[in-house]
Amino acid sequence: MAAIWKIGSNEADHYPTLTHHIDADVAIIGAGITGLTTAERLAETGLSVVVIEALTVGKGGTGGSTGNLYSILASGLAPLRKKWGDDIVRKVVTSRSQAIDYIEEAVERFGIDCQFHRRPLYRIATNEDKKIVNMLDAEHEAMVLAGLNIETIEDSPLPFAMERGLKIEGQAQFNPLNYVHGLAKAISLRGVEIYENSPVRKVDYDQGIIETDSAHVTVKHIVHATHTPKGISLLHTMLLPSREYGVSAKINSDVYPNGIFFVHDSFHSIRSYQHENEQYVMVIGEQHKTGEGDLNNTCFDNLRDYMGNHFEMTEFCHQWSNQQYSPADSLPYIGKIHGQDHAYLATGFSGDGLVWGTLAGQIISDLILGEENPWHASFDARRFTPAKSAMKWAEENASVSKSLFKDYLGTKKLKEIEEIGRGQGKVVSAGGEKLAIYRDETGKLSALSAICPHMMCLVHWNGVEASWDCPCHGSRFDLEGEVSEGPSLHPLAKRDPPS
Repeated sequence: MAAIWKIGSNEADHYPTLTHHIDADVAIIGAGITGLTTAERLAETGLSVVVIEALTVGKGGTGGSTGNLYSILASGLAPLRKKWGDDIVRKVVTSRSQAIDYIEEAVERFGIDCQFHRRPLYRIATNEDKKIVNMLDAEHEAMVLAGLNIETIEDSPLPFAMERGLKIEGQAQFNPLNYVHGLAKAISLRGVEIYENSPVRKVDYDQGIIETDSAHVTVKHIVHATHTPKGISLLHTMLLPSREYGVSAKINSDVYPNGIFFVHDSFHSIRSYQHENEQYVMVIGEQHKTGEGDLNNTCFDNLRDYMGNHFEMTEFCHQWSNQQYSPADSLPYIGKIHGQDHAYLATGFSGDGLVWGTLAGQIISDLILGEENPWHASFDARRFTPAKSAMKWAEENASVSKSLFKDYLGTKKLKEIEEIGRGQGKVVSAGGEKLAIYRDETGKLSALSAICPHMMCLVHWNGVEASWDCPCHGSRFDLEGEVSEGPSLHPLAKRDPPS
């Protein structure tokens, strides 16, 4: 599966695998928008900076995003206001607005061809559901409080009916993959060393050492720009990992919806994209907790049905998914790691990561340089907010306990292997061990340990993406067992298939 950005992405530069020892001032783990923004801010300060990426530049959360840039939150400002109050709502909107400005300036400064455009954002109700109407009213009030210029609209900009809507000007869209490719090229020309296909296996904060499979880096500052921190962290108990799906299609219609659209039905995010005179529309939705549910193509089928009911299309072209980590108290965690004065993280971006990631790059680089940042205190990763976090903390950790109990007691026995179809996987008990068994399209079986190396939960088969997903803290593994997402530093252990 590949996101739509592949069709419009410029030829990316390729960066080597890390195979030798390096001494540096700053090592950044992750080459998405957070890591590259941090590196860009440090590139001309005289510090030596290394970026280490497990995959390739932008292939993680950034490359699977919508490319939408907005100063509000997809989940709404009204819930945030209720939990945190008026001052935090203003700070969120102001900080995110300047982060969008920062992206626009970077596009101009480095000449990045990423189709950056200022676009309006719409929140749309498709029916007069009282709950949705009240939500829009509360959202309108919170937006005005935050200083946004809001317009109430009655005519739908989309090719389907709406009952009520809000419009905010001055938001933006771009091709996120092209942006980070351009940013990587710019910083590499300014002395930043970038290494791809170099998964980190160990982080020693006391010694300041990061180890990969074939090399290590000795540094003064370590930055986790990996969507969620690698290894064991207390913050993992404060994050809810989930997956969301996207489909795109070429459209054949006079109604071409330029803008960001949050549609309050079951909630869908819609946007358009243009490449070589072809017009596309994408729909995002079907969110669920990572590693849970009987995953099949239903998520994509539902989105295609939704799109077919609302747009005049010529053909579907892409489908993909992406991971989110939602914070327990509704604000991202950005700053120094607990107990470490020279290690930093950025996580808890929910579905708003492109702007939060840019802001995180600004905050973390200022912390490394010893400079004041006006936003750090509001999003400090070391904050302690038990009253605001209690409900989400209880929900997430009850889910983790349930997964552990159910999986270890309820795993299928060895005889169930015969039921595994081609292109399918299943976790079974065999020889006193939990195994993740996969049967390829030729009928050949392969086996991995089903125990996630992160915190010993059992992985679940994801039939949509042919991966093994951990329901506890969001680690995901490919068919070879290698880490593709999440906090785990190590792959699933290989095992011999049972005979």
